[in-house]
Amino acid sequence: MMMTDSNDVQSAIQQPPDTWLQRFRFIGPSIILTATLVGSGELIVTTTYGAQVGFQALWLIIATCFLKVAIQEAIGRYTISSGDTTLVALNKLPGPRWQVGWPVWIWLIAVLLGAIQLGGISVVVGECLHLVTQALLPQTMPPRFWAPIVCLFCLIILFRGRYQIVERVSTTLVSLFSISIILSAIMIQWTEYAVTWSQLASGFSFQLPRAEDVKEAGAGMALAIVAAVGLSPTEIVYYPYWCVEKGYARFTGPNDGSHQWQERARGWIRVMQLDCFVAMLIYTSTTIAFYLLGAAVLYHRGEVPEGMDVVATLSSMYTETFGPGGYWVFIISSLMVLFSTLFVSIASYSRLLPDCFQLLGTISIDDEAARQKWIRIFLILTTLLFAIASQLNAPPVLLIVTGLIPLGVMLPMVCWAAVYLRYQRLDQRISPPLFVDCWLWASVLLTAILTLYACGKPLLRILF
Repeated sequence: MMMTDSNDVQSAIQQPPDTWLQRFRFIGPSIILTATLVGSGELIVTTTYGAQVGFQALWLIIATCFLKVAIQEAIGRYTISSGDTTLVALNKLPGPRWQVGWPVWIWLIAVLLGAIQLGGISVVVGECLHLVTQALLPQTMPPRFWAPIVCLFCLIILFRGRYQIVERVSTTLVSLFSISIILSAIMIQWTEYAVTWSQLASGFSFQLPRAEDVKEAGAGMALAIVAAVGLSPTEIVYYPYWCVEKGYARFTGPNDGSHQWQERARGWIRVMQLDCFVAMLIYTSTTIAFYLLGAAVLYHRGEVPEGMDVVATLSSMYTETFGPGGYWVFIISSLMVLFSTLFVSIASYSRLLPDCFQLLGTISIDDEAARQKWIRIFLILTTLLFAIASQLNAPPVLLIVTGLIPLGVMLPMVCWAAVYLRYQRLDQRISPPLFVDCWLWASVLLTAILTLYACGKPLLRILF
């Protein structure tokens, strides 16, 4: 952990806001997370799933978005109580250790493999740029040429920026794209692809699509859906880092056992909960819009995004609602939101990886200057990692799904960590009310069921 002067700690303590309007001034960490999940989890994976299975998984999409927030809230509550980042908290979980606890090793392996997903995202951004330049120039470069350039552009913006620039850029990009996708979902009702009440009702039959019905990557796609819909494991792990940078734990101050600390902690937890709730409304609305458009338009037409034409295929969702001009609305909107996914992912990796290697004892971070130095170093390394992943010789959707699979495997560990921290490490004076605990257990149960569903048949085939 970083060493901090006690006078600085005391001066950072701040009383929480009392009204809803004042609390809105302090939201932001969850909005940053929304920028990552809207790109891969919603635009590509959720829409592709709708194109493959139709309306039947609508209930699953909504339930997953709603329930995963409880895991985010539990880990955020613990961060405010302890000041620990996620990896420091994971390192306190019981079990085998080698330099660090086993959960930290699982996280490190999963996120390094998950870089394949971000490589696929950068290729899709490259496809957007390819389509734009193709309309302006007689000859242009292929998508894989543009992918490393996009990663480099993210690096340039982030290299000297801190929390504020990440929050402002991601909020702007997500807001613009969310408005366009929700409008498109509404306008679909005035086309031949209008969603009927019977179709919506079929989406609440509470049946799970069979893994063999999913064309892209088989059961791997099902596991990718478990990981990607709503908050993925990476975003849940990211969240405490952005809470720390926003100042929730710093404003609360160290736990001195006093009643004053307890009241400050409860006040900043209310701010954190509002932050989670606002983001949930945004990404649940956009996720539903994406899924409905995929099920209504692409499934009806028998079109599934694949190969190097992901954006071109998805654009039909907009041309059917906005008319021919909707093609360019979609291309530009996709470019913005996918760029925001890369942007926030590079920023997040550069904060978690130094924390991980400090726990491993390979680097030392003693003050804020050292922390910023290592963040800049890992910004460069992360950008290089994503750029290399973008050059893998595979279609971008396959890269994205493949990168999400290890994150799906990591999700049960994150659920268990949330439960363990809630009951074994959290200061019980700031325990959540019963309905929040029930919410958490419902999320853990759903995650276990979906993970078994996604892994069950492939595992049975291997064993028998």
